[in-house]
Amino acid sequence: MSHDASPILQVEGLTKYFGGLAAVKDVSFQVPEGAIFGLIGPNGAGKTTLFNMVAGALRPTRGRILFRGRDVTGLRPFQAVRLGIVRTHQIVRPFRSLTVWENVEVAVRFGRRPARNAAEARARVAEVLEFVGLERVAGTPAAVLPIGQQKLLELGRALATGPDLLLCDEICGGLTDAETQNVMELLRRIRAGGTTILYIEHDMRAVMSVCDRIMVLNFGQKLAEGSPAEIQRNPAVIEAYLGRSAVGVGTGA
Repeated sequence: MSHDASPILQVEGLTKYFGGLAAVKDVSFQVPEGAIFGLIGPNGAGKTTLFNMVAGALRPTRGRILFRGRDVTGLRPFQAVRLGIVRTHQIVRPFRSLTVWENVEVAVRFGRRPARNAAEARARVAEVLEFVGLERVAGTPAAVLPIGQQKLLELGRALATGPDLLLCDEICGGLTDAETQNVMELLRRIRAGGTTILYIEHDMRAVMSVCDRIMVLNFGQKLAEGSPAEIQRNPAVIEAYLGRSAVGVGTGA
C-alpha cells in the first residue's frame, strides 16, 4: 500500500453528542485507498460511535464524511452499502433461522451489485463461502455455529455485498489465537483483492501486525495517528491506553 494513495474516506470534524455528552468530538482523519487503517482506544473512547456514523447507523451532530470525494454524511446504512461501504458488527448479527448459505445469499441478492439470476447468485455465494472457509457448513443453521464460524459468516456476508470500504468492528473478539491468525490472513487477502479496511480491534498483537496506519481515540477525541511503530512509541498513547507492557508488540505482517 502506497502512503501516497489518495483517500477513499475523509472524515472532517466529526462530532456526535448524546444529550450533553460528546461521544465523538472534532475527529478528522483520512483512510488511503488500499490501506488497512486501525482504530484503537480504551472502552468508551467513541470507536463504535464513529463507525456507526461512517456506516450510516448514526447521524453526526456536526462534521462531514466524504467517500471518494462525495459527501455521504447522514446516509442510511442501505444507501451506504449501495455505494460500497459495509460493516461487520462486534456482536454478530446473523439471520439465525437461515442457513450459512442463505445468510450470504441475502447479501448477494440485495447488496451493491445484486445477482442478475439464480446461477450467478449460487456462484457468488459459493465463492464467498470458500474464501472465508465456511463451504463445509453451508447448510448449517447460523444459530448453531460456534463463535469463530459466526465471525467468519459476519465477514463473509459483508464481503458478499461487494464493498470498496469494509468496516470491521472487533472481528477477532472472542476468538482463539489460531482463529485470530486466520482472520488476519483473511484481512490481508481482502486488502490484496482491492478492498480498503477500517478496523476496530482490542487485540493489540492483531492490530499491530496487520494495519498500515493506526488512529487512537481517547474520551471521544483523536489522541494520535501514525504507523504501528510510531503508535507503540507515542508517550501519550502508552499512558492512556497501551501501557508499558504493550511496547514492543511485534509489527511484522
